[in-house]
Amino acid sequence: MKAWIEVLPQIRHLFDEIEVWAFECDIAHEPDVTWKKITTHLPTWPLHALSYQRQIRRMQANGEAEGALVQVTGCYLDHADIRYIQFWNRAYLEECSKRPETLNLSPILKILAWWTARRELKISRDLTSTRSWWVVSRLLGERIAKDGGGGGIFEVLPNQYNPQKFNLSVRSTWRTKMRNHYGVAGSTHLFVFSAFGHFERKGLLQAVEALALLKSKNHDVKFLILGGKPQTVAAFQKNLASRNINADFCIFAGLVSDIQNHLSAGDALLFPSHFEAFSLAEIEAAALGLRLYLTPHYGTEMIMRQPENGRLLPWDVAGMAEILEADLVDGCLKEPHTQMAEAMNPEEYAAKLIQLYEKAIKLKSGSQPA
Repeated sequence: MKAWIEVLPQIRHLFDEIEVWAFECDIAHEPDVTWKKITTHLPTWPLHALSYQRQIRRMQANGEAEGALVQVTGCYLDHADIRYIQFWNRAYLEECSKRPETLNLSPILKILAWWTARRELKISRDLTSTRSWWVVSRLLGERIAKDGGGGGIFEVLPNQYNPQKFNLSVRSTWRTKMRNHYGVAGSTHLFVFSAFGHFERKGLLQAVEALALLKSKNHDVKFLILGGKPQTVAAFQKNLASRNINADFCIFAGLVSDIQNHLSAGDALLFPSHFEAFSLAEIEAAALGLRLYLTPHYGTEMIMRQPENGRLLPWDVAGMAEILEADLVDGCLKEPHTQMAEAMNPEEYAAKLIQLYEKAIKLKSGSQPA
């Protein structure tokens, strides 16, 4: 939602007032923007759940006021004019069932994903639930439509990136500095992984295993892993040790600020994720000119233009290593590119968002057929 917040001044004129229901809100100081805080700090899970459902009902009631245009992120509300989707648990569970040996959720995560997936199915099969679905990738929209589509139309609103922070000039400025910071020689092939957490879902274990195969063939490779709280990193390192994987070529940086500087040290992004919608990590790496190595998850159709800016990887580790080795040997792995495919800069994103809101307002008023 950061991109949405940045565009707020440009869309403000379309509405009489804006009411935001959220746990936190960075725009409460804006004129005519009201923040309805969703509280969660309750002593027990049952009380928490009851309170949350009560607030959801209040939110829906406010949205039923005449002239209100209701936008929701996900499927929390039964009915919405705009349903902005960045994740679809039904598709995620589908991917889990395809690769249970590499994507095995904890019991708590399984319960949460299953519960949310039930809501998604209910919403998607209710032909009165949704006027417009805003999805970040075409394939994700097609997947939701397969579940029923909730009677709405689909619009693709790709994620945006900041070209002031992520560009070839920034990479050129910081590349040597950051490689020196991490003790990586200029000749070394440095792969980068970037995520806040969720290492299992994003395929970090398979990425390490693939590079370990290259190391066993005496290729000069290192792996810079950006993200993860200390406990997340420690748990992953323990997992590697239990599998007898020598990860001495891995550099665990943890959570960092100015992510663009750290990404600039790399030659390529290695991101064999099991499930995304349209990953911002892929967009930002591409904007810096890093070559992309991605599994065919949702959203890759929006950024990957192989072989110009990277290559798609198979799901098996040996197949991943084979493709990485081929590009490493022929030298294209270190070649920068400028291919951004369908990722949007702020100007494009703002223009698209205004267009979509104007269309949604017409649909709401009945002046345009659904």
